[in-house]
Amino acid sequence: MLYQAKPRNIVSSQSTCHAVCLADSFRQEQLRRHFKSQKYAQCVLKADYLYLQQPNWGEAVIYLYGCVVLWRIEQKEANKLIRTLKSISIEPYQDQVDEVYNIEKGNETAIIDSNIILQDDDLDAKVAISYALAQAVKLKHYEDILTHTLPDLLTLPSDLAKKGRIRISKKNALKKTGEIFLVRAQINLHSDLLDTPEYFWERSEREEQVYNLVIHEMELGKRVRKLNHRLDIMQSTYDLLRTHIEHEDSILLERTITILIALEIVFTIIQYVWPLHTL
Repeated sequence: MLYQAKPRNIVSSQSTCHAVCLADSFRQEQLRRHFKSQKYAQCVLKADYLYLQQPNWGEAVIYLYGCVVLWRIEQKEANKLIRTLKSISIEPYQDQVDEVYNIEKGNETAIIDSNIILQDDDLDAKVAISYALAQAVKLKHYEDILTHTLPDLLTLPSDLAKKGRIRISKKNALKKTGEIFLVRAQINLHSDLLDTPEYFWERSEREEQVYNLVIHEMELGKRVRKLNHRLDIMQSTYDLLRTHIEHEDSILLERTITILIALEIVFTIIQYVWPLHTL
């Protein structure tokens, strides 16, 4: 079966799929123990994800890097599951990323805009799609971080160009430097998650084709390149701030040395003049 970006026919609409980015990661052992104790019809733990299935409930693919993809799960049950995942997460995000897709049944598996077209209820195809959706929301989380961080940082080179110096205190400069470092560290820590998962190395070409189809439709490659470009801008700003801090420190050191030399001269003069007055 050839998987295309545009299916020939959509037969019927069924329900929705949610892809949610909740945290940096989930605690694997706690995740396993908790959901094994819940006695789902299917509870399968793989290297980097946990699959849950229950009749009249739906399906969930939980990725250890802090994302979950929910298939046909009602909102009330979805919120309950998300609260549970947050309780066993590491560094939960204050603002979670939640992207919603309509699930359609059609003659060919595909994805168009916010519509996921499934030819059948094949688990392997849904896991392949889930990998791409999870990576997409993780990437969206990083994009949101840069969207909130970059505007303030970009004013610094403008100040340098207009006024010849950066009007920022050492304390604020250090805070900005810390912000840049944290953002870069967080993204670099999970940068491999935006590559093709090892899961597909041992899977059929059919599953990887489904995964690549979704990746292409969501333009993940283009978005990753744009993200890296923004990171380069942040690195340049970081270097600028570091130079500014070093310059401010050198000025302070020079002033301190100058003051000490002046004081030494004054004391020397006093020591020289004072004995003459005592004669």
